[in-house]
Amino acid sequence: MTAYPRVFSPVELGGITLRNRVFVSAHTTNFGTDFLPTDRHVAYHAERARGGAGLIITEPLRVHPTSLGRAGGLAADPAALPGLTRITTAVREQGAAVFTQLTHAGRHSENVFRRSAAWGPSPRRWTASGAVPHAMSRRDLAQVREAYADAARLAVLAGFQGVEIHFGHGHLLHQFISPLANDRADDYGGSETNRLRFPLEVLDAVLDAVGDQVVVGVRLSADELVAGGQDLDTGRRIAALLDGTRPIGFLNVSVASYTVPSIGHHVADLSEGHTPYLNEILAVARECARVPVLAACRFVDLADAERGLDTGLLAAIAMTRAHIADPALLAKARAGEEHRIRPCVSCNFCIGEIAGHRPMTCMVNPRVGREAQWPEHPGSAETPGRVLVVGGGPAGLETARLAAERGHAVEVWERAEEPGGQVLTGRRGVGRRDLDRLRVHQQRRLAELSVPVRTGRTATGDAVLAEGPDVVVLATGARHRPRRVPGWGRALTVHDVLAGRTWTDATVLVLDDDGGWTAASVAETIAAGGGTVHLVSPAGTPLWGVTEYSRMTAVERLRANGVQLWTAAGAEIDGPVARITSTLVDTVTTVTGVTDVVALDPPAAQDDLATPLTDAGLTVHVVGDAVAPRTLLEAMAEAHALGRAL
Repeated sequence: MTAYPRVFSPVELGGITLRNRVFVSAHTTNFGTDFLPTDRHVAYHAERARGGAGLIITEPLRVHPTSLGRAGGLAADPAALPGLTRITTAVREQGAAVFTQLTHAGRHSENVFRRSAAWGPSPRRWTASGAVPHAMSRRDLAQVREAYADAARLAVLAGFQGVEIHFGHGHLLHQFISPLANDRADDYGGSETNRLRFPLEVLDAVLDAVGDQVVVGVRLSADELVAGGQDLDTGRRIAALLDGTRPIGFLNVSVASYTVPSIGHHVADLSEGHTPYLNEILAVARECARVPVLAACRFVDLADAERGLDTGLLAAIAMTRAHIADPALLAKARAGEEHRIRPCVSCNFCIGEIAGHRPMTCMVNPRVGREAQWPEHPGSAETPGRVLVVGGGPAGLETARLAAERGHAVEVWERAEEPGGQVLTGRRGVGRRDLDRLRVHQQRRLAELSVPVRTGRTATGDAVLAEGPDVVVLATGARHRPRRVPGWGRALTVHDVLAGRTWTDATVLVLDDDGGWTAASVAETIAAGGGTVHLVSPAGTPLWGVTEYSRMTAVERLRANGVQLWTAAGAEIDGPVARITSTLVDTVTTVTGVTDVVALDPPAAQDDLATPLTDAGLTVHVVGDAVAPRTLLEAMAEAHALGRAL
């Protein structure tokens, strides 16, 4: 507490006192069934309230049938009342305040489960592959406006203490505000005053509907981050207008809209650094003389939050993904155990699952969505034994942690001189250093549990048998084999690229058959080091294995660094000359002066010990990339489940 006096001080929002200044902002979980709340919602939010959050804003209630979108979302339906009441009761019993967000997704509401058209201010698509929305009539406007008021009344009945009206992120009300989405010629389009008319009508309808029963706030994008869209000056004017003319209790500010690649910045990943849009948020906050301003967008740890609060312009800070990673982060810090907080590395697997219409989960915290079935403390094993974990990468360390917490005698063998597995390579890429936070946390926890991690220890069948464990866990990962490229010879691997060499004036051909973060990191690192990069991919989409939101911003950065992205393409190499062809176009591009070739192939699983150890009578489990090369999300999920089951 002494380290973060502002974080742990109370604050008032519209008559509601928060016990501290850190909150969890609204975020879809896809835990719903038939657009109604479930037990998963209750357990998920209750745990974050129990962990110390001052305020939880639950995921949006979609106010109208044309905005239901993803099947796992929530509708502002009277049938949702019992489930919503259970959520508010569970959160408030743990001492946190609880608000909800009200929104209509507008033109980017996919509605694939109801097969209804998306609605918007104009028939403008949000992306090139998006559907053309229905341009709302005045009757439609009146219907949606009343739907917001009805949703607010439902929130009051459910026990929410506040409602947040979404003016940002490219949702419907933001679409009216943005010149890029709104080209209407009536009273709801054209001038800024006209484009604000419908959002303000909705806000006024909600204020009238709830009176002083709950606090009403607004979520605002400071800047749409798209040329020709709602810019920072407009965001400042909207804030000043709301501050001076509407009795709202708070203004919650972040950035971006649902356009490509803007929305990727709304959930800025580790490549963008800590608090990347704090200056924009503060510019908006300076316009507010009366209304408390909240801030969101990659406040990674409590030091970030304290720094934001120290400006004197912000009332509270959202640490949403940090609470996904560790619901008890505030409780741990208050108890003087900040070193035990499980770190969010902003890998964006959480939002990637949501974009894929799957329930949200977390790479560093596989318990997300399973809080009721998987308590934080896994309980003691019925028969504790000796567990040998071979491989000190993330999967091995996660399995070892849970096995040790269950009372087993655990030892880890790692053949490298430092544990961490592929993280040791990945952390060297430009913008990827925060990956190492996972390794540091895992090692620290094993040290607390007195689990020996023996580095420089190569496991052989004889050595494992001589150790005599009851259970062997093979978390030996996957190997990257160098490839000989016709016309060139041995190509560089990811390890070669990220070993620290210089790239000034190099011309590098990257043959990407992997499609994941490896390719993105290799290309960005070479380009940032002064090299010219041609990234050649056989797939029709570059970096197809990177989660959707992060892929948007990664591609944006690569293009800004001059990286040439070739899709559905291959290359023929003859010394320093490469000829790139694509199945999408009938042309050949010749690249001369090639100095380096990098070949990124899917690695091969290393499970060599599984059969001989099993044949020798040992109980053997294989996890992570040793089963098949995949992402950290799958590796950590498998390891976590196994550790609980041992």
